[in-house]
Order: sequence, then structure tokens, then C-alpha cells
Amino acid sequence: MFFPAEPFLRYRIEKAASYMRIGMKISPLTVLRAGIPNYILNLLKALADVDNQNEYILYTNRPIPFELDLPGRFRTVIVPFPSRHLQLWYQIGLPIRLKNDGVQLFHDPVYPLPFVLPVPGVITVHDLSNFTNPGVHRFRSALSGRFFPAHLRKARQILTDSFFSASELERLFPWAAHKINVVHLGISDRFRRITCRASLESVVNLYGLPSRFLLFLGTLEPRKNIKRLLEAFSLSCSSIPHSLVITGGLGWKYEKLLKLISDHPNRDRIHLTGYVEDDHLPALLSSAEFLVYPSILEGFGFPILEAMACGTPVITSNVSSMPEISGDSAFLVDPLSVDSISDGINLLSSSSELRESLSQRGLERAGCFSWRETALKTLEVYEKAVD
Repeated sequence: MFFPAEPFLRYRIEKAASYMRIGMKISPLTVLRAGIPNYILNLLKALADVDNQNEYILYTNRPIPFELDLPGRFRTVIVPFPSRHLQLWYQIGLPIRLKNDGVQLFHDPVYPLPFVLPVPGVITVHDLSNFTNPGVHRFRSALSGRFFPAHLRKARQILTDSFFSASELERLFPWAAHKINVVHLGISDRFRRITCRASLESVVNLYGLPSRFLLFLGTLEPRKNIKRLLEAFSLSCSSIPHSLVITGGLGWKYEKLLKLISDHPNRDRIHLTGYVEDDHLPALLSSAEFLVYPSILEGFGFPILEAMACGTPVITSNVSSMPEISGDSAFLVDPLSVDSISDGINLLSSSSELRESLSQRGLERAGCFSWRETALKTLEVYEKAVD
């Protein structure tokens, strides 16, 4: 069986066993802030708050396009050797730097590890979709999934975001069960219910949104199930006054999706905002009557908690990690059934009592997830990896 991060080694700074120099890959921060980049950034900030002893060297192949605002014991190192491209920096240059920098532990927050790694390695497995469902990914990501078992073998410890992902890992790779640690992610303090009318109107006007809308938030990619959401919205349109707002950056294999939106019979009630700045998300979520997130597979599902923290009711899927994360605070639907999604939309659209109930339960549920706790449990796993 798998083992969650146990409390027996609860990391406390005043009782820290020893100093460590920890390396971490942060190159995903060079792209749009979304799921994995947000995980890295929030984890780093939480580690800075709870850990005043260890030193962190943060490795990337390109400059980070914004200020990290971390203490001096967090140092960013750019590794261009022998090339920034084709992962040569990661497979050749990084192992050399790890050894020269005296790093004692390396954490890759996306899961691959260099094939030659001179120190113990920790990986975070957010989900297994590029191994189990390579067809919904870019070619390079699908190809990397073929090396997934090798990375699991190399890792000294494995972090994963949910018990669902841990159970999938244990089912497919039972020999790795002894080093799997479930560490739920947190929710940023900036996600909170916005009640200021001027702030709400500012964001609504900025993106040209209607007065009443249901919201999808996430990268445009196949597993987010937007195709069925569009079909469900078409079924519901005659019964509800709402528009559908789709928010998120373009991911991969999105061309057919854009064509479906363009040809949708209710195109005038569908709004594409594209990528929305992080500072605008709380007001956008607070403006929506509810979030519809019928994803097929998630390792965690940040938008669920982000909406709940803003007091926004949530419709989400009854599969994968989504029931685990949402608890009894969301309306669950079958993501493979257009009728089920449509029924959920109709019910929440017509019942203000249900929306209010889900809103209150969601606020309480979001309070159960803390980046501080994520950081403390991650430090426990670091200690286990070097013990």
C-alpha cells in the first residue's frame, strides 16, 4: 500500500535535524502561470515562510520573467550548458551543477529526473495522464510518458497531490508503493470572495462579460472535456438566461475546440476571455454564478478550490481526484454524460438555495487546504529522502 506523509517526522524548524542544500527545477515558471507553475511558486513561498534553515538553489534554463521575491537563502541559477533546447541543459548541464554546487537533494516538481543524478531525487507526480492517456497530450509530453517507470525507479521519494493519484501509482507500479507520499496542495490567500462592486464591475467590463454567466476555468486541452460542456450548454440554453464564459490559455490540440465554439448554435452566448491575469481571477470567480469544471482527469484541480474560496458554487466531475478535493461541497456530475452535465447546469441555474448552500460549504472546504501545511509535509519528505 502507499504511505501518506506521516506525522512521525513532523518538520519543525526549531527541531530541524540538519542543514540541507536543496536543488529544485523551476523552469516551468518561464511559461504562463497555470497549474504546475502555480504549484512551484506557492510551494517556494510557503517553504520560505516555514523553513529558515535550509538553502535552496533553483535551477532553470532561462531567466524567470518576474521577481520571485524570496529570501537570500533561495538562489536562482541559470543553466544554459550545453544547450537550453531539447533538455540538454537538464540531462547534462544540471547534473554537473548539482555536484559542483554541493546540493544534497534534488526535487523536480513536474516528475522527470536527469538520467544521471549525483544526489537523491524527489519527484512530484501530479497525474499519470501522459502515461495512461498519451493521446490527449503533445507529442513531446506523450513521449516522456514512456520513461515514466524509469523516473519512478530513480526517485528516492515520490510526492503526489491526491490519494486518487497515489492509488493509480500503486495499482500500476506496486513496487514503488513504499515511497509514495500524498501531500495535498494549498489555496492562495488572494482567492477570497470579492464584494466590492467597483472591483467586480471593473473585471466584468475589462473582459466584456454578460451580467449572468457560468464559468469554465482551465487550460484549453482535450481532457478538460470542454466539448461535452459545449454540448451540455446547447441543451440548457433554452432553459437558462446565462451565458458561458470560457477562461484559460490555449494548451494543445485545441483547434477542433475553437471550431466547435465558432460553429456553436448559441455562439452569441459564449465568451472566450483567453488567459486572465492572476490578480483578476478572484473578481472573475466572484462574478460567476457558478463554476462548471467537468474535467475527465485531474491530479488535483486548482479551479475547484479557487472557486470555493471565492464563495462560488461548483459543478465538477464524480471521477478522478475531483470528489476527493471537493468533498461534499460541490455538485457532482458524470463527465462522460452530456445529459448529466446539462442537468447540473439547469439545477444550479434555477435554485438559488442550492447555490447558497454550495457556496457556504465551499468556503469551509477551501479552508481545509493550506500551502503552509503543504510545505511542512514536503519538508518531511525531503528529510526521508536523505535519511
